[in-house]
Amino acid sequence: MEKIQHAMTLGDKLKKARIGKNFTQEYLAEMLNVSQKTYSNFENDKSKPDFQQVEEIAKALEVSVLDFLSGDNITINSTNGDHSGFIYQNQFPEKLLEQYEERIKELKDQIQDLKEELKRIRK
Repeated sequence: MEKIQHAMTLGDKLKKARIGKNFTQEYLAEMLNVSQKTYSNFENDKSKPDFQQVEEIAKALEVSVLDFLSGDNITINSTNGDHSGFIYQNQFPEKLLEQYEERIKELKDQIQDLKEELKRIRK
């Protein structure tokens, strides 16, 4: 049997995860407070969601944000379990990667602030 090699785009991953949960684009768009057209553009790689939207999509679909940002297979609760022999390759959307790194920096800063606040409270 011949394997098909396919580098999945972010849109491909979003669509595969959504279908795996048996969600319609309309349903997921409503959960995200965006129009169906906006969400469709994400899946068709016509536009890219910002990092916060990727986090919301991942939560709604019960997958890790890293599944969308990395080249690894998406782990989803799927009824059909069909992954069709795809080989997933690493394709980090540059803008999302930048937003992800910025979000990590913000969270580290918040952690440091909270540690300092905790020290003040304990004194």
